Amino acid sequence: MQGIFIDVLDEVIQNHLGIRLYHEGLPWARAQKMVKDGNADAFVTIPTPERKSYTEVSREPVLISYMTIFTKKGHEKLNALEKVNTLDDLKEYIILDYIGNGWGDKNLTGFRRDLSPRLDTVFRMLAAGRGDINITDSMVALHRLKELNLQEEIVEIPIVLDEVPMSLCIGKYSSFAHILPEFDRTMEKLRKNSTLQSIYSKYR
Repeated sequence: MQGIFIDVLDEVIQNHLGIRLYHEGLPWARAQKMVKDGNADAFVTIPTPERKSYTEVSREPVLISYMTIFTKKGHEKLNALEKVNTLDDLKEYIILDYIGNGWGDKNLTGFRRDLSPRLDTVFRMLAAGRGDINITDSMVALHRLKELNLQEEIVEIPIVLDEVPMSLCIGKYSSFAHILPEFDRTMEKLRKNSTLQSIYSKYR
């Protein structure tokens, strides 16, 4: 497992708090259920009211997520997509998304939304022309597209549709829920001394 969330958590929790981490990649809906049922400790995501019902949430965000649009290079309506101002301008498009995406569940009700188990599947479908767009975090998506070797097939439309804090959410059943105050203090310190910025910059 690799990625910006993993790098930040390893730096804060392993290197500074001295707690060893194990990262596992799972379909998103299953990952959330595991934390809810007490079979896993934590995830990083948008702290929706439903997630707050079974997790304790960090005050300091792991990352501020800038939600932008991604589409297949050469899409026939690329010019129109580049002029989008609001989500309502996307009603006519088929939006590829992944199961368990809380932002999509909250903001894309009533849209033409085709769901897959994983974000990687979404990008592969987008590259194959099996949908029009995906709306997701810019930094995470650009890095993942490089790893999937799809950066030449999918383009970003850098219009920010939303800014969302991505927080550490630790299950209320977890024995590690008590670390959140120290996690927040360490995040704040590392943000001030530019340690976090150096991690973020690797993904831009």
